[in-house]
Amino acid sequence: MAAIEYPSTPASIPLHHHQATMEASRSSDAERRQKEENLAKAKANVQRIMQLYRSGKPLFTRTLLKDLHEQIIQGKDEVKIPTWNGEAKTYSLEVPKDLAERCSIQRLTLFDPYLLDLLLDPPTPVSITYVRDPSPPGVTLKVIDNTFKLVRREWQESETCSNLEGSFVKPRFNPEAITITKIVAFGLGTLGKNNLGQLPVRSYAQHAATLTIAAVLKERNISQGLDVQCFSQDPWYNEIDIEFLGGLGITVLKDPEGFLEIDEQTLVFSVGPDVPVRQIVADVQWPAAMVWNSPLSEVQINRGMYWARSPMEADPDSERVGSMLRNYDGAQLDDQADYFGELTVYARRPRS
Repeated sequence: MAAIEYPSTPASIPLHHHQATMEASRSSDAERRQKEENLAKAKANVQRIMQLYRSGKPLFTRTLLKDLHEQIIQGKDEVKIPTWNGEAKTYSLEVPKDLAERCSIQRLTLFDPYLLDLLLDPPTPVSITYVRDPSPPGVTLKVIDNTFKLVRREWQESETCSNLEGSFVKPRFNPEAITITKIVAFGLGTLGKNNLGQLPVRSYAQHAATLTIAAVLKERNISQGLDVQCFSQDPWYNEIDIEFLGGLGITVLKDPEGFLEIDEQTLVFSVGPDVPVRQIVADVQWPAAMVWNSPLSEVQINRGMYWARSPMEADPDSERVGSMLRNYDGAQLDDQADYFGELTVYARRPRS
């Protein structure tokens, strides 16, 4: 039987416990000094990161992501990733070989006395993480195809779909001022069953929305009459996802290929990703347009509500994201059906 133990405070301590108490005291002194040293080192690392970040040093660079990608495709057992101090940090690639983790500036500078071990060594903005595939087996290509047809039909008849199509209009999306020939999507999710054993309707709708955007861009000559290439990156895609999406004209990219695919004629489509997509895009390449999670307003940020969000949030806002968005015109998408949550459609302003 288990019971709760409430430690008591003895009225007196026997003499034979005295030496043990002194040893424990010396041990606790050493532990306290070590903790103070670790605390100072962690603070110094955080201050160094903030100093470099505020000086304009990119957190994510195309060179860093390209180098990591080249190391992965070479089939090496390990990869080396530079820290903010320029030192190389080694990660094993045994399981899996194509799943990279990225840390937002908030997570890199999260100062928690209970998590000092994460701050003692200079961190890398990109690291390798290992997860177990949660997708239950048993979803066939036929099941996915039938489900997609049903959800796509419902999507096309929805008010949200009409609102999304209506977002790509002049003056923001003027074919004479903006060209989009490519869509790169992030975080749309697998089409297999989720942890509850259910097919994820929102994931199906979001992939259908990708095709809707591509069709609208061509119909309204925003792609200059060209077919719009569609790419999608998500660590949970499996072989059936890849085969099915390929049949729709959506090419699945492995991490970090999606970020390397972005150029000035790209629309980035991102819905609740597990990585800081907005911060990566702000550092790597400003695209022609974005459809992604709505940011907090400047009033909310100025009132400190921004920092009230968890630093461990996967895709948070940042000063650099805000600076980038000031070069875009945006309009929030009305999504009564809740296919996406709060999204905003952005188009880059013509350069003067």
